[in-house]
Amino acid sequence: MNVFITGGTGYIGNRTVDVALRQGHQVTVLTRSKEKAKELENKGVRAVIGDLLTDGDWQSAISEAEYVIHLAAPPTWGKKVTLKVARAYQEGHYQMTVCLLDNINLHRLKKLVYVAGTSYFGDSGEKEPVTESYCSRPKGWGPYIAPSVDVLSAYVDKGAPIVMAFPGQVYGADSWFPQLFLEPLSQSKPVTGLKGHNPIFSPIHVEDCARAFLFLLEQGLAGERYILVDDQPIRSADITTLSAKALQRPDKKRYVPTWLCRMLLGPVLTEYATAHTNFSNGKLKVSGFTYLYPTIQSGIESVVKEWKERAML
Repeated sequence: MNVFITGGTGYIGNRTVDVALRQGHQVTVLTRSKEKAKELENKGVRAVIGDLLTDGDWQSAISEAEYVIHLAAPPTWGKKVTLKVARAYQEGHYQMTVCLLDNINLHRLKKLVYVAGTSYFGDSGEKEPVTESYCSRPKGWGPYIAPSVDVLSAYVDKGAPIVMAFPGQVYGADSWFPQLFLEPLSQSKPVTGLKGHNPIFSPIHVEDCARAFLFLLEQGLAGERYILVDDQPIRSADITTLSAKALQRPDKKRYVPTWLCRMLLGPVLTEYATAHTNFSNGKLKVSGFTYLYPTIQSGIESVVKEWKERAML
């Protein structure tokens, strides 16, 4: 396959590019950075420099694409997410979605995997893991990606072969997982949690997440939604315990009040951190997808090893 990827230089996107190359696919990535473009080309990737929100060469490239994975989103990691920041994110996210879909060639496109997140479904509760048909009010980032997800049906009705992917907490050797868990524990510092909250998470290893995107390009059904999580949800405090064990460090935790988190990180991230994301991967598995790391217990050792190796470079 010749796969066009937006957001291919981000945390999940970078791994998706690597997996696609290993599987023998030809890969085209849209990037705003000339430096990133050179890095991509050195890996054997065709790089198109541009921005979804600005007319450019990317439009002709996307019109030629048969397979697309859309991961691009406005950057927010590391910011305090105020309501103003979240609304700007929502507007940017929606415009990226519409600009991308308005430029695809329906006569050429065979499959487009659109990546959102389980926050779209809202708080799942603590009972049985819920499925793609679950209806709730979006929470955390959910309200700010909902307009983008909801507009997809209009394009599906026009014949766009869109498959919607909703990953849970994607853990790996980059981004939030090392910052929140591995770095403090490796320095014998506590992991910070919210007092009175121990929500259920539905994680997925970044390698399995990337593999699932590519699997859905071939096996996913147009117009369908697929939740991408592993076999076993886990409490957030138990992730700290697993991380400490993998690092062979003391299991240290500290808890801060919700109001302090809201003041430091903003209401959106606080709401996201307190919601249960208890989801089922049944639909993905029935479609034939198999996991390399079916649980975080089976995947955390590989993540810690990769993280340590990177730290030594």
